[in-house]
Amino acid sequence: MILESMLDDKFAYLILSLLYMLAWLVVFVNNPWKSGMIKVGAIGGLMGVVAEVWYFYDYWRPPTLFGVGIIGIEDFIIGFAMFGVGGYIHSSFTRREIDYDRQTPAKNRDFFFLWLLGCASLTFFTFVLKIHSGYTTFLTFLTLSIYVWIQRPDLIGLSLISGGAVMVITIVIYYITFQVLFPHFWDTYGMLDETYLGSKILGIPLSEILWHSSWGMLCSMFRGYRNGVYYK
Repeated sequence: MILESMLDDKFAYLILSLLYMLAWLVVFVNNPWKSGMIKVGAIGGLMGVVAEVWYFYDYWRPPTLFGVGIIGIEDFIIGFAMFGVGGYIHSSFTRREIDYDRQTPAKNRDFFFLWLLGCASLTFFTFVLKIHSGYTTFLTFLTLSIYVWIQRPDLIGLSLISGGAVMVITIVIYYITFQVLFPHFWDTYGMLDETYLGSKILGIPLSEILWHSSWGMLCSMFRGYRNGVYYK
C-alpha cells in the first residue's frame, strides 16, 4: 500500500512496458537470431502504436507520460517487446534447429494478406458491428492461428507451447503491475465491465490473458510460415 501510494498512475503503463522489455531481454540473450528479433520488434513497436486506434475505442484509456488516453512511447515499447517475445521465445528455449532440407519458398504475399485480413476483421467487427474489441481480437488471433495450423500442422506444437509461455509471462508481469503496484488500474482506466472479459484472475482481466496467449500462439508461427522455415 505504501509503494502504491508513492507511484503516480501515469507510470503504470510505462512500468508494464519495461517489465515486458525485461522478458524481451531474457529471450534476446538466448535467441540465436538476434538481428531478426530486433527488426521484428521495430515493426511491432509501430503496430503497438497503430493498435490503439481500436483499443482506445472500447477497451481502455490508459494514462501515459503524455496524458490519459493519448498514444505514448509506452505503446511502442510494449509492441516492440511483445513481437520479440511472442515471435522468438520458442527459438530461445526449445533450441529447435532449422531443417534446411524441408525449406519451402517464402510466403510474403500470403503473410501480407493475413495481416490485412486481421486489420480488416478488427475494424469491421469493432466499429461496424460494435462487437467489443476484446472479443474481436481474441477470435481474430485464434482464427488466423487455426488457418496457419491447417497449412502448417508442424507448427501447432510450437504455437501452443509459445502461447502457454507468453501467458505465464503475462500473468507474472500483470500481477506485479496491476495487483501489487496499481490494483485500481483496470477499474479506473479499463472499459471491460460490460463484458465477460472483465472477469479477473489474480486481479488480471480475463481479456488480457486471452489476448496475450492467443497472440503468442499466432506470433510464434510468423517466421516459420512467412519464410517457409521448418524445424527439426
